Amino acid sequence: MSDVISRVMIRCPQSGTNVSTVFRLRPAAFEALTGDHSFRCDRCGQIHTWRREDAWLEEPSRARTVG
Repeated sequence: MSDVISRVMIRCPQSGTNVSTVFRLRPAAFEALTGDHSFRCDRCGQIHTWRREDAWLEEPSRARTVG
C-alpha cells in the first residue's frame, strides 16, 4: 500500500483550471471512492459536484509522503 497522500483534483467547469477538492487520499482509497461529492470551488466560488471518474490524484511530486 502506498503511503503517498494526494489531493483529489478536478477541472473547474467555470474557469477551466485544475482545482483541488477537499479530499486527500491514498491511491487505493481513491480507486474505492463511490458516489457524488461536492465542494465549494476556491476559483469561482460555486459548488461543484463530481465523481471519481471526473477526478484524478495530484501528481506524486507535489503530494506529501506519510513518514
